[in-house]
Amino acid sequence: MSLQLGVTSESDIPLNTADSQSILLTYDQHRLEMSPETPKLVLHHGSSALAISQAPPALLRATTLDYSQERIIRAAPGTDLWRKPPSVDIDNCPTLLINAPIDLHQFHTARVTVSADWNTLYDQGGLALFIPDEDTKKFLKTGVEFAFGAPHVGTVAASRWGDWSLVPTAAHGKVTIQVEREVDEKGERTSSLWVYLIDPDTGEKMGIREITWWFRHDMEAGARGQQVLLVGLYAARPTAPSEPGREKEELEVKFENFQVTLFDD
Repeated sequence: MSLQLGVTSESDIPLNTADSQSILLTYDQHRLEMSPETPKLVLHHGSSALAISQAPPALLRATTLDYSQERIIRAAPGTDLWRKPPSVDIDNCPTLLINAPIDLHQFHTARVTVSADWNTLYDQGGLALFIPDEDTKKFLKTGVEFAFGAPHVGTVAASRWGDWSLVPTAAHGKVTIQVEREVDEKGERTSSLWVYLIDPDTGEKMGIREITWWFRHDMEAGARGQQVLLVGLYAARPTAPSEPGREKEELEVKFENFQVTLFDD
């Protein structure tokens, strides 16, 4: 069974609570309460996700947030998450985000398997991470993107402006992607976030991208607990299909085994 999510309305999507021991610190305006629930995944559209960041970081006892149930996000033509100078700033794609901000210092990994019938230029879907900032919104998106006539693993990291990288992948366009905070040989967390392509047969990780600045705020003295991270899934269809009768056709992206892990300190 899958949950099918459109792009026309926001809705709370309750999840199975596989880890009944997880406890988070939720908020009710100025009041904090302890709740035995795992954070939900909630559908947002573009900048509406920033509302999550107004809450204090979630205090999570569990170190694994497991959202194993299959989910589907539908993205209409003209949706994207992209910034390019001098003035392109598009942020209207559907995102399915954990409905609690995570302390940037606590984040370790996020992983998901993503697939779709990729057939139109720039069709895309995968993991989405956001760091709300005082001047702009830093984001990372990584997953499958259809370009040059074939699906690739596409990654965009944006501080002020976005960049873009592509890595060839299997023709069927189903991949498992993982992002992970780098830990050095001394066991210390660094400022880098790595993007890995996971081999479906062996589970082996192949590093395809290093974002060296992602955790830079967390490296500053006294920064712990001062910066939040939003984590979830996204889909986008920037280009409308050109075939007659398909101009309004939505892209349907399937997500399986979404999982987030946290450091336990």
